[in-house]
Amino acid sequence: MNWFKIGLCIALLGVSAIAAQTTSAGPVASIEGLWGGDRLQLVIDAKGGRVEMDCASGKIIGPITMAANGNFHAHGTFEKHQPGPQRAEESDAPATTRYSGEVKDGVMKLSILPESTDKAQVFILHKGVHVKLIRCR
Repeated sequence: MNWFKIGLCIALLGVSAIAAQTTSAGPVASIEGLWGGDRLQLVIDAKGGRVEMDCASGKIIGPITMAANGNFHAHGTFEKHQPGPQRAEESDAPATTRYSGEVKDGVMKLSILPESTDKAQVFILHKGVHVKLIRCR
């Protein structure tokens, strides 16, 4: 084998190794669609998202951009509901809320942190899963 062919083989191996490194993370899957689990239904589209729970609901305002590592952060609103009529002195305004999450292999870990609380609620959701909710209102 001559030196030209050996050099060409080494160069091709180097290009293949670089290509494998840059594509090993793979493309980020779309976050849009139906997500469900933990008594929570989440629908995400290009404009934002809608959270529905048995006794709560929320809205993600604006498009959700997921980083290459699968993490995302978004803002919106969230409100808890209760059965029966609401008292006159209770606020009906939804709380400003921070939504954040991590998506990997069709599983989302979603954190919901309303501004009025100190601790986020964390949910595990699966893409394409529909959840039957039992409304309290």
